[in-house]
Amino acid sequence: MKSLKWTSAVAVLLGPGIGVASAGPLEDVFYPADSNGVLPIERILDQARASVAGTITEVELEQEHGKLIYEVLILTPDNRKVEIEFDARTGAELSREVKKNRPKKED
Repeated sequence: MKSLKWTSAVAVLLGPGIGVASAGPLEDVFYPADSNGVLPIERILDQARASVAGTITEVELEQEHGKLIYEVLILTPDNRKVEIEFDARTGAELSREVKKNRPKKED
């Protein structure tokens, strides 16, 4: 499975203080040279925000079984992690997984 993390794009869209590393030039992130009909990340992020309340923490573009998939991770106000997969060409939601976020252990 191929994967491209777009955490720098998320940082720009969500603002400072998110603490992520750069994934490369932003023009390559938002508008890849070979887009192959992939929807813009802005549209996918809008869909994710409309679907789940919380903070988007990570976005990946993956190839699974020959299909391009956006994977969006969201941390909800009640401390759950929601992973939503979208078809990168149609924007259709393919799956959703909700996990309870484990509290950090204190030393």
